[in-house]
Amino acid sequence: MKKAILYAAMMAMALTMAGEALAQPSRDNSLEKILQQQNALKADLADDGIEGLTPRQSNIVRRAQEEVFLVTAGKTMIDELSMEEKIRLENALERINAQVRNTRAGGDEQNVCWREAKTGTTIKETRCGTVAEMREAREGARDYLERPKTCAKDCTP
Repeated sequence: MKKAILYAAMMAMALTMAGEALAQPSRDNSLEKILQQQNALKADLADDGIEGLTPRQSNIVRRAQEEVFLVTAGKTMIDELSMEEKIRLENALERINAQVRNTRAGGDEQNVCWREAKTGTTIKETRCGTVAEMREAREGARDYLERPKTCAKDCTP
């Protein structure tokens, strides 16, 4: 249990550092600390796993770590990453943190970013929000699309 708490604290610290580095390029924006923590977590997963994580959660963490290592391969600074790579890195770190925290609330509070084209243009913009906000927006859009398009005699739109 102590091991799980230690990892949760490490992941929170890594996400904080990554978020600060992405938000403020004037700070030390080295990927070294993130990679060190991910390598330590990877080694513990390879040894005997992390106490409290199910095999499914361990696999989710491993896949997210593969994404982290793939995005950061050959790079030493966050400034070297493209916007899409920064988004992929942030999302992977958030997935890892949500699994290590091991709660539904942790999953709902997980920040995710995505790129979407503005309507009528080819310009892409980055949108960020929590998983819960993204699910709420998706359900709202689905409800809107499922509404009747024409009104019968006594319906109110």
